[in-house]
Amino acid sequence: MPALDAVEWETCLLEPVHNPAAERALRKALGVVPPGFTYFLDSAWGPAAAIAFDLGHLPLRHLSSKVAEMVALVVSQDNACRYCFNMTRGVLGILGFSDARIRRLEEDLRTAELDAAELAALQFARRVSRAAPPVGLSDVAPLRALGWSNAAIAELAAVAAINVFYNRTATLPALPYQAADELFRRPTVRLFGPLVRRWMRPRRRRAPTPLAAEARVGPFAPFVTALEGLPVAPRLHTVIRACLHGSTLGPRATAMVFAVVARGIGCAVSEREATQLLLADGMPEHDIEPALAHLAAPSLGPLERAVAALARDSVWPQPASLQRHARTIRPLFTPQQFVDLIGVAALANALCRLSIAVDLAPPSA
Repeated sequence: MPALDAVEWETCLLEPVHNPAAERALRKALGVVPPGFTYFLDSAWGPAAAIAFDLGHLPLRHLSSKVAEMVALVVSQDNACRYCFNMTRGVLGILGFSDARIRRLEEDLRTAELDAAELAALQFARRVSRAAPPVGLSDVAPLRALGWSNAAIAELAAVAAINVFYNRTATLPALPYQAADELFRRPTVRLFGPLVRRWMRPRRRRAPTPLAAEARVGPFAPFVTALEGLPVAPRLHTVIRACLHGSTLGPRATAMVFAVVARGIGCAVSEREATQLLLADGMPEHDIEPALAHLAAPSLGPLERAVAALARDSVWPQPASLQRHARTIRPLFTPQQFVDLIGVAALANALCRLSIAVDLAPPSA
């Protein structure tokens, strides 16, 4: 895994935004405005995603909060995301992890005082994050041998995928990782951290979470229904719907991001869903294959070609290279469009890594 202090990182491409309505909604739902999302408050759907995907408020049915936080650390390290890694390391400290234990998690999972189930969970989360090749049923065998149910494995995959979402929203615009270090060094955080520890742990929910009828249909519904019964399922539906209805990129460019990421990862389900969106927007069917294979087709305009190229680079990014690419195309977009491009690419990368949940779902899901 990369030594993150050696990972090249550009200067931030975004400026913090003041949006009183969005800030009120975030404080009402989460108690705070997450520092990283102050850069995304111009997006019509960004705050909804921040609320739905906030792992501190996402109830879990199968995972322990301890495993969920360690997954965040492993995924951030695997993606070389300096911002998310520093934020997660700070949160782990507040949750009671010693500096020595955090270092062992960073250096070698096998020496980090993990039991067999925790070690298998973190190794699986890393596979979901990397998705090269996409996670298959053979990857779940170690977890099944330790007694993990399909639903528990799906929840683990979803938590890993949400962390990929956060990693891309931080890496693409090069959020300032130094700010995360400074946040957790503040005397007030060190003093009151233990007092807020109980509120930072996600609650457990024993009863299945019902899924509304409208969440079972529409674009990317197979991913939502594959998580049937888990609290993350309706939240994923909320984010997908908010993205597709709120993205200022336009329907074709938004769908193109999903389709290119799906092709890059090899997620057939997501590519099929995105292709249907492209066809519904009027893109000629004969243009779709060249657009996905070569990022060029007669019906694609300059903006759509630009988002397709950045989407491909976002699948397995080298942070500084991806950030420089994003900087070169930023003048093509309005500020809101550029922020939405980052969010759509982040969501596409998360969603396309959830194909294992679809494979595990029963036929009736």
